[in-house]
Amino acid sequence: MGRRIAVVFLSFTVTFVLSKVLLSLYRGKGTTPKAYLPNLHADKEGTPIVGGVAFILGSSIATLFEPDLLSPTIGYPLIALLAFGGIGLMDDFLKERHRRGDGFTSLGKLGLQLLLSTVFVIFMPLRTTLVFRTVTVELGRWYYPFAVLFITSFVNAVNITDGLDGLASLSAIPSLLLLLSFRGPFSGALPGALIAFIWYNYPPAKTFMGDSGSHALGAYIAVGALLANQEILVLFAGGLFFLELFSSLVQIISIRGFGRKIFLIAPLHHALEAAGFAEGKIVQTFVTLSWVFAILSFVIWG
Repeated sequence: MGRRIAVVFLSFTVTFVLSKVLLSLYRGKGTTPKAYLPNLHADKEGTPIVGGVAFILGSSIATLFEPDLLSPTIGYPLIALLAFGGIGLMDDFLKERHRRGDGFTSLGKLGLQLLLSTVFVIFMPLRTTLVFRTVTVELGRWYYPFAVLFITSFVNAVNITDGLDGLASLSAIPSLLLLLSFRGPFSGALPGALIAFIWYNYPPAKTFMGDSGSHALGAYIAVGALLANQEILVLFAGGLFFLELFSSLVQIISIRGFGRKIFLIAPLHHALEAAGFAEGKIVQTFVTLSWVFAILSFVIWG
């Protein structure tokens, strides 16, 4: 137990120092607000996108000191953190290079996510069941496409939620702590790294996690849930992320299918911003909601 706690502190320390170093060395042009958010996020333009790289590297270094490093529940989430973080990093690079709010095309990014998710599902030691408290449902071969969609959906849900200072990172902590409550073993390195990141991301943010951070976070949680065979529990615990994802999907379907918007702007946190709610109040409410989802999931399914 002492060594595991030491890993958390090591992760925090390394991420904190790395963030400071990366910010001092950063010479990029920083973030560019989305074209549909010019009035809401104009003050955020130019903010360095190095936070995700810092907490990915910090938590990865600390994880190497885990006593059960070779355990699948520690090794595979670590690899997912790095691999999906790599996709996000390429996307961040394209955004900076082209000075626009988007990097990869939507289909291009989705294709990479599905491909990488498939690779993980092929190689991970997974059980082909879904567990509902005392009820176990055997999915057989159908479990594998479900697992691919599970990872991809989680990655996109966290990615879409990342839009306000502290929102995605603070909302991810309840799900990460839930993973630590499983028989595991799971590493506490990522929660420790996120606390250091939040220090720099707390409003007004000195750095953003970017797609590198949001992709890594979503993949880490999803892969951990699959390995623990607690997909339903973690899916419910991440309910906030999927509310955000659902709001974006509804908006897209409504615009493309019916030529009209359901929300003024999507996802949900931006819709509330456009309606006049303060950023800090939205983050506070959503983070509280993420804790409610996590606690309820543990009470209902745990």
